[in-house]
Amino acid sequence: MLPKVRKGRTYSRATLDAKLREVLSGVPVDRALDLGGKDAPYRPLVAARRYDLLDLSSTRHPAVVGDAHRLPFRNGTYDLVLATQLLEHCHTPVEVVAEVHRVLRPGGRFVCSVPFIYVIHGDPHDYWRFTAQGLRHLLRDFARVVIWPLGNRWTAIWDLISARPSALKYSNYLLRLVPGLARPNPGCPHGYVALAYKKAEAG
Repeated sequence: MLPKVRKGRTYSRATLDAKLREVLSGVPVDRALDLGGKDAPYRPLVAARRYDLLDLSSTRHPAVVGDAHRLPFRNGTYDLVLATQLLEHCHTPVEVVAEVHRVLRPGGRFVCSVPFIYVIHGDPHDYWRFTAQGLRHLLRDFARVVIWPLGNRWTAIWDLISARPSALKYSNYLLRLVPGLARPNPGCPHGYVALAYKKAEAG
């Protein structure tokens, strides 16, 4: 009997997962906040004593039901805030980033990912796409920002033709075996991961 073949996650998500595994692993924190993380798929990567999940919907029973534009937390509550593929769904992302900056402790980290080339995907709405320059401007109040491009024009094209329900998704597992296919091209990536550090308190 032939084994059951399952549809793979989008190719861009596979490259995103690999970069987040690299960025998030191995740095212990006291408290972490995951914005809009649904089932919190990256929680195993974060060595946190406490990991809070905030989401607009109560469907998946997050720790807090709330809006990232108005975070219901005190200043300086978290060491790490994570927002993966969230900012494009926020009507005013500058407000979300300001709230993240506020709830981070001095020296805290903000890890986010955003798409650049991808199909419109409402969750419930889809407002924005970001370039590296736009993302750096959005994060301008942080003391230090590192941005990594993800993928290239070929991975972007593949996502555009296979992101919606399609038999092509069955090929995603095989494509991950092709060496160099997702080599980043800063001139035409399918998305970005950013790591931003809040200024530490003056000694």
